[in-house]
Amino acid sequence: MRKSTFASIASLCMVPALFWSQDSSAVPAFARKYQTSCYTCHSGFPNRNAFGEAFKNNGYRWPGGEEEDHAKQEQTKMGAAGWKETFPNSPWPSDIPGFAPFALYVTGPLVNYADQVTNNKGVVTKQQTFYQGGPIDARILFGGTIGENLGVVGALENFVKGATTTNLRATWSFAPGVNVGFGNGFSAWSGTASPISVYTGVFPGSGTSTELNYTTGKQGGFNFIAGVASAPTSTATIPTITTSKLDDTRYVRAKYKLFGAGLLSGAGGVYGNEYVGLDNSLAIGVGLVNANKGILSSNYANETLVYGADIAGNYGNLTAGVAYSKDSDLQLNNYALDAGYYVYPWLLARVRYANLGVAGVDQNNPTVTSSVTAWLRANVICSCIVQAFHQEHSTNINKW
Repeated sequence: MRKSTFASIASLCMVPALFWSQDSSAVPAFARKYQTSCYTCHSGFPNRNAFGEAFKNNGYRWPGGEEEDHAKQEQTKMGAAGWKETFPNSPWPSDIPGFAPFALYVTGPLVNYADQVTNNKGVVTKQQTFYQGGPIDARILFGGTIGENLGVVGALENFVKGATTTNLRATWSFAPGVNVGFGNGFSAWSGTASPISVYTGVFPGSGTSTELNYTTGKQGGFNFIAGVASAPTSTATIPTITTSKLDDTRYVRAKYKLFGAGLLSGAGGVYGNEYVGLDNSLAIGVGLVNANKGILSSNYANETLVYGADIAGNYGNLTAGVAYSKDSDLQLNNYALDAGYYVYPWLLARVRYANLGVAGVDQNNPTVTSSVTAWLRANVICSCIVQAFHQEHSTNINKW
């Protein structure tokens, strides 16, 4: 016996949450520091392009050792350079941003409509809804570099909900392409240079994490990420977390960019769309995340390992990718496909398909999301989003 459910959600948003990603969000403080457009690092806010990927891999500094040549706003010196010679009899000198490293990010739906939704037993779980004009929320983004090695990015969020949270990541750069980061957001684990970032990082770590990010490549290149995180995750519906320790999960990811701009240099290759920094490229990635047994609840309690692979690339105005992952213990299969086309440098048409396994029933949850995003100004975004999902339920129950 099978039952089917179909529902859709349509929205017209200003900087909608669907495109929000802690990993790829643009921080205007860096644009001020180098007095350059956000398009230098982003193929339309907040999607990061090849140069933006290299900028992050260099510890939030200009690639190629050209930091001093391109920084237009000087850092405020915290001590004299001569203190290095007299250390430890004097403090080690440093510097901080010589400007206010903050920016206001306003987001929220202008119009939102959702169809009536029913569960597998035919019971209505959500009535039809329509609203406009909000809720509007705001975030304060901040970022900058401190001294020769430390880079910081962060965001204060959820002001409207009355439960303000802080997402922060500090990155220590030992050398170009060799970074160690610590924080509860903006992880290098999730995200790549293309708009498929949510799905090519199909096993994103969450919570407070410590991670190593190693990158090479003047053209193309190799990237390796390894870390531990306090909050477990799953490619299916995320279950309730029963614990929160620093080593709840462990993750690794390797990506090889066959050709295109360098993952470390941000240069080389051929730019199919130079206006948004899309380089003609192809990258292959593999990864896995391992969770301690028993930290997940309900039907996910026995899941300890998720692994998978992805392919992403750009050609001309087109950017696309495909990903597959498998929940090892529960034997769930997860698929994702993402394709976007830049009609103009400021107008992106996009479609996403995700088919994620759900534990406890013989069921997948396929979702199709279509969207059109317009960057009306360099700092103003408007998107129209339509999301549809279709569920098929069977009476067969998975047994472990």
